[in-house]
Amino acid sequence: MEGYLKKWVNFMYQWQNRYFILHEDSLIYCQSKGTPKKGQVHLSICSIRSVPKDPQRIVINYGMSEMHLRASSVQEKQKWLDALLSAQQRFTSKSQNKLLVQRKKNPFYFIEGAPELDLKRIHTTLTQFWVMQAQLEEQISLNNTQRISQLIQELKHTTTACAQELDEEYNKLIEISKKLQEKLRETNDQNPPDHDDLYEEEFVPTEQFMSFKMDEDEFYSINNELYDDRQLVRRLSSKKMSVAGVSPLFQVLEQLRIPQPIKYKNLINNEAFKDMIIGIDETREQLPAFKDPNESIKFVSLLKDMIGKDLTKIAFPVTFNEPLSMLQNLCENLEYSEILDQADQFSNSCERLAYVMIFAASGLSATINRVKKPFNPILGETFEFSCPKFKYISEQVSHHPPISVGYAENEHFEFLSDNNVTTSFWGKSITVTPLGWVNIKLKKYQDQIAFQRCKSSFKNLIMGPQYLDHYGEMKFKNEFTGDTGTLKLIEGSSEASYELKGFVKDKLGTQYCTIQGKWNSEICITVAGMTKVVWVRNALPQKCDQQYYFTRFALQLNHLNRQLIKTLPPTDSRLRPDQRALENSNIDFAAIEKTRLEQKQRLARKELHEHKKDHIPRWFLQRNGKFSFGQEYWKVKETPEFQTQAYDIF
Repeated sequence: MEGYLKKWVNFMYQWQNRYFILHEDSLIYCQSKGTPKKGQVHLSICSIRSVPKDPQRIVINYGMSEMHLRASSVQEKQKWLDALLSAQQRFTSKSQNKLLVQRKKNPFYFIEGAPELDLKRIHTTLTQFWVMQAQLEEQISLNNTQRISQLIQELKHTTTACAQELDEEYNKLIEISKKLQEKLRETNDQNPPDHDDLYEEEFVPTEQFMSFKMDEDEFYSINNELYDDRQLVRRLSSKKMSVAGVSPLFQVLEQLRIPQPIKYKNLINNEAFKDMIIGIDETREQLPAFKDPNESIKFVSLLKDMIGKDLTKIAFPVTFNEPLSMLQNLCENLEYSEILDQADQFSNSCERLAYVMIFAASGLSATINRVKKPFNPILGETFEFSCPKFKYISEQVSHHPPISVGYAENEHFEFLSDNNVTTSFWGKSITVTPLGWVNIKLKKYQDQIAFQRCKSSFKNLIMGPQYLDHYGEMKFKNEFTGDTGTLKLIEGSSEASYELKGFVKDKLGTQYCTIQGKWNSEICITVAGMTKVVWVRNALPQKCDQQYYFTRFALQLNHLNRQLIKTLPPTDSRLRPDQRALENSNIDFAAIEKTRLEQKQRLARKELHEHKKDHIPRWFLQRNGKFSFGQEYWKVKETPEFQTQAYDIF
């Protein structure tokens, strides 16, 4: 069997076409059909597997590294997988089985003259130490003073013995490392790589060797874990580096290494970013990986810990989340910001207020069928978003209570909102009660309009289809003109009714207009008997049921391209690893990273408490319990301090 497959080269070149030939028990690959062989893998000593989250990928593990292949379709991938497994099984002889046994016993059997690691001895030694440690912890919990004293003495002797045995195996490992380096040097001398092969490496981009082409055809490989920034600069400045053939993404990452070390470290070393294909597109049509449309949230196991409590203080499993943070969720309220642009054009203040009220209700449509919660932001986390309609910045300013504050502006309006809420669980539903305010300034007439959002309930937690309903009254007031408005959202019984009604009165109390419609489809305004449709919901993207029911606008909020990598601060939500892993459907790693980040945040809070300090938001000011935007973010962004003075929260 033979044909073209895509092969993962490295973080710079990513997926490249290669021509593969399956011959007996060997998989040979070339640059293209008819060109010289570039590499070969003996399947008899490999493990071959598929990847559930990427149904077109095949992974071949050959001990020291892995080869990742991707077919053009699931059917083609299955043909190759069947052929590879069949060849592996057909040519695995008894002698090869002995080789496998030898390999399991000593992973470095192929290095001539290398000492043999005693893996069983290492395992037994560590187990002995862990057993003693567990016994001691058990007696400490029982407060058995006599036995604790005895175990401490035994643990001292055990620790000394274990250290001696492990030290012997460690010395063997050092010798193996030296032998391996000699073998690699011999291999490179015998098989000098061509330009393209120089960049081929294992799939994982962490601890990668980044290679540069120098003068006089000299090649230098620099391991970013072995050289600090100053050594790297001296090394590179001693040669004239040619960037010919180096991908734009690689150049972007190199630009980050010294001026943005926090961001660079996270992008290179964190597994959450290894599967990402980071391009130059400013927008995207879908998520990089789809979720299971039949997946549902199971609350039963958490019921006893939730009843009557404030849910902002409960840590939920990562499977309860959607891959957006609360900071990004706050930005979703601006999807229909053009309504505010229109409002700013009217000369009648009551009509301006009516349009602001319709804008406030339009944002609710983004929550339809969204039964998962956004990530709670880390203290100090930020989110920046710029589009042709407005620019937006938000920051997590408080941890307990969790408060996110967002600010947006364009030539027509300023938007300031915080999402301070209280949440409670009462058996069959979760109720969210807003405490924060939304403030909108229309610039042409200097209107200052303030309102609070309505209540929300997540219903049918135990039985029946789960859904989110919004209900209650929303009160609006234009502080500049004295006009007022009320929107009433009707609560559904078995499902959301989506219906709303409202009116606007001038400062004298005279009703000017009415508002009616449904916040899942369209909303109208009626003035002097004339009805006009002001808002119509945008169509959802295809396969939205497999994309958390995100709108097209929501799909852009966690999108990361090469330009954003260069300009975003390291605190931006797009760079949050647990959220990124969830978006890529790497659920297990997302759970691990979520736990790590929560623990890191606890330690940071503990350190502040020990020093009797409070967290100070970087971009928002707080006075008398209210937040305001200091206008510093966009100014500081143009300076080097924007990156170097950022918090390392991820």
